[in-house]
Amino acid sequence: MRILLADDHDLIRDTIEEFLKRLAADLQVSHAATLPEALDVLRAAGDLDLILLDLRMPGMNGLAGLKSVQAESGGVPIVILSGETDPDTVRSALQAGAAGFVPKTMRGTAMLNALRLVLAGERYVPDILLAEQTARADSGAHGDRGLALLTRRERDVMRLLVQGLSNKEIGGSLKIEVVTVALHLRSIYRKLGVASRTQAVRMALEQGWML
Repeated sequence: MRILLADDHDLIRDTIEEFLKRLAADLQVSHAATLPEALDVLRAAGDLDLILLDLRMPGMNGLAGLKSVQAESGGVPIVILSGETDPDTVRSALQAGAAGFVPKTMRGTAMLNALRLVLAGERYVPDILLAEQTARADSGAHGDRGLALLTRRERDVMRLLVQGLSNKEIGGSLKIEVVTVALHLRSIYRKLGVASRTQAVRMALEQGWML
């Protein structure tokens, strides 16, 4: 088994590697401390089974770094490591294609169980998201009504927004001006009863909209 462990703290990498050794007797762990180093390892390492990626290490620029690693990974599952455990961060990473999100505060045994789940082809979602189930149920009816009010173009914008694209990227994909994207977003927020792109994406993901 071959794993890329990318984190800018030596102590964290060494500690996690000790736990990773329990996954397989023949485990090989490659280290990286920055996004460029991680990309270099990916290009040189050949086949990998798993990538553990620190969300805030140098060069990552948030989820943009995840996309860069995805482009080089050839479909290898990527698990995000992060000291941030707020639901918005977790949800955004999973929506952007991460196979799992592991808080750095997680106990070693629990982390290994999460990684085994990912290695088995499943997705690991931390318990932090389960706490919002009640809130999701309460907001569901309003959100469904709001979705029905969106125009076809607004649905196009929402679909790309959920994919994590910036306003500029949405405009390029739809061949419209950035200012037009902003106007569509303002209308979307009003119809959905939300105040930001994060809240709009959360509503779409929580309710499983087919846009």
